[in-house]
Amino acid sequence: MACLAGYYLYRMFALTPWYDELYTYYYFISRGPVYAAIHWPLPNNHVGYSVLSGFLDYLGNPYIGLRGVSFLCALANPVLLFGIGRRYLRRGLSLTAVMLYLSMNLVNQLAVQGRGYTLGITCFLAAVLCLSRICGRQMDRRIDYIIFSLCLVLGLYTLTSDVYWVLAVCFAGGVFLLYRGIAQAEEEKKKLYRCGFIRRLRKLVAASLAAAFLSLALYGVLWLAIGSNLLVKEEGGRFFGMGHVEVILKAPFSAVSTGISYMLATPYIQSVERRGFMKRFGEWLLSLFNWYYDGFSLIIAALFILGAAFLLVRIIKGMREREGDTLFLPLFLLFEIVATPVFLILQCALPYYRVFSYGGAVLALLCVFLLQQSGKRAVVIAGFVISVQIAFFSFGFKGYQNQYSMREYEIQDALTKSGIDEEMTLCVTDCTQQYLIRFLFGITCENTQIEGADLVLLDKRMTDPDFDEMVWEFYHYYDTIPWDYMEEAMEPVYENKSFVLYKKR
Repeated sequence: MACLAGYYLYRMFALTPWYDELYTYYYFISRGPVYAAIHWPLPNNHVGYSVLSGFLDYLGNPYIGLRGVSFLCALANPVLLFGIGRRYLRRGLSLTAVMLYLSMNLVNQLAVQGRGYTLGITCFLAAVLCLSRICGRQMDRRIDYIIFSLCLVLGLYTLTSDVYWVLAVCFAGGVFLLYRGIAQAEEEKKKLYRCGFIRRLRKLVAASLAAAFLSLALYGVLWLAIGSNLLVKEEGGRFFGMGHVEVILKAPFSAVSTGISYMLATPYIQSVERRGFMKRFGEWLLSLFNWYYDGFSLIIAALFILGAAFLLVRIIKGMREREGDTLFLPLFLLFEIVATPVFLILQCALPYYRVFSYGGAVLALLCVFLLQQSGKRAVVIAGFVISVQIAFFSFGFKGYQNQYSMREYEIQDALTKSGIDEEMTLCVTDCTQQYLIRFLFGITCENTQIEGADLVLLDKRMTDPDFDEMVWEFYHYYDTIPWDYMEEAMEPVYENKSFVLYKKR
């Protein structure tokens, strides 16, 4: 664990943040947890993550503020996964699952990024661990329902797309407890509603509904803030020029409906056309599996398909034989494997691959569960040895240590050699360097006027008169740069592969 902490700590500080991280820090985290909780100008904000990170940012280090929550979650996730495995698997297989999970490319790339994906995995695994206790034979504890409910809330508050695993987990728990309740009623000759597992089912439903209500309440605050902000800025509207609080008090429903409309108009997950969807969906799945283990997409697809068939047979057999706790893991895995594709097909959506980073934990558990079914010690040992080899190959030879984006890395390279201080008159020529200056030096610069600036950093494409492609990050192109002024008042002092740094003479 110490080695893993050291590895993630190195990545936390050594890798230059890429655009999405910088955007999150600039507009949300650096402005504090309260601001982050009530602002959602674009779907890029993982609200729950930004709120938690806003507290860590008070420590004064931007890397800790941006990535500290992900770092802690990245360390917690293998522990939670191991805890789930220990309940249903042999000790060696639990460790094998952890090794397989940690060596996945998607998991490694997102581990310490300043985004909410790793936090979402933590919520997922913690919810499953609590659910396994609720569904087990041990004492029924209220704390398990409370933590389970809070995990669902934080997961949804961080990523709305976490609804995929939230629904699958809730359905899996409900079906399992219903099965146990029916079996208990038949075994103990009780009425169904008097069975302990049915009482647990009612508590689980209550916890799930409480999570849904609290999630809506948190988003309600967001909708109120967004809606009131839009209404007071709407020229000609009856709320134009009023205060935000006044609008919220006088017309809360108008503010909420306006906020909801704005959110739905800029969805996080874009739906696609239904015609030809299944073909694109198949290609999308293979690409997702490649993000788990590059080059093994077909093997992973076959593993999921055959694994789901085996799990179904295993569950039916176990129910006939009135098995108890041991059925939870195969039932949970089957729901996770089947439910998400069904939801996507019904929704006709192809989300970002990183949304399904939690699928890495499902894949790892599926692999070791299938290994355990062999019942042979040699197979279990071989599985562990192979998992170690996969991890060694992945971290040693698969480029897992590369920068997230070379463009951001080169901007940082140039800026760190510029001698920036707060007394300088700065100019930003694209939004990425604007965000990096805020992140690296704590300086907020919105000036795009080159004349009079002490420092100017130009993308080399800006210096090419023939370059006319639209680059959305750019504030300047060749035609908008005052070249006569640049030649007279400034001189190039540093150059790397993509950027030229100019300094006032």
